[in-house]
Amino acid sequence: MMLNRRDFQAVSGVALCTGGALGLALIAQYGFNLWPCTICYWQRVPYIFALALAGLAMMPAVDAPSRRLVVMVCAGLFALNAGIAFYHVGVEMRWWPGPAECAGRVQEFSVDDLMSALNQPGRTGCEDPAFVFLGLSMAGYNVIASLVLAGLAWVAVKQRTWWS
Repeated sequence: MMLNRRDFQAVSGVALCTGGALGLALIAQYGFNLWPCTICYWQRVPYIFALALAGLAMMPAVDAPSRRLVVMVCAGLFALNAGIAFYHVGVEMRWWPGPAECAGRVQEFSVDDLMSALNQPGRTGCEDPAFVFLGLSMAGYNVIASLVLAGLAWVAVKQRTWWS
């Protein structure tokens, strides 16, 4: 079965964008030592699902209506991710409290626990942005990127001639 050129471009575009977003997150984490918080990890999940779905949809055995459905689901995943990222921006701006995992908790510990914790990479709180550029945190840029990706995926879904 031959892939329609537009089908392949739409699905591979989703895969390329989601792979790029995940790649940037990993470069920030490991290349620039910008350690993610709990909500940062939550924001990676929709991208991982979208990348997996797009990768499967690029297989030649997948028919056009199924590929269109995958791009539609990815549009929803991007919109969900924009919501998670907006929630993170709200926590950073202190509009609302973050999850309990982000707040420090008082626990009993021993000196051995403290010494082992010193040898592990640090974790940031959700309310403290690891990086800000032009007044926007990485979560703020993720809101914009996710909304753009959701819009582009939805526009692709609406192109009926691409999926026939």
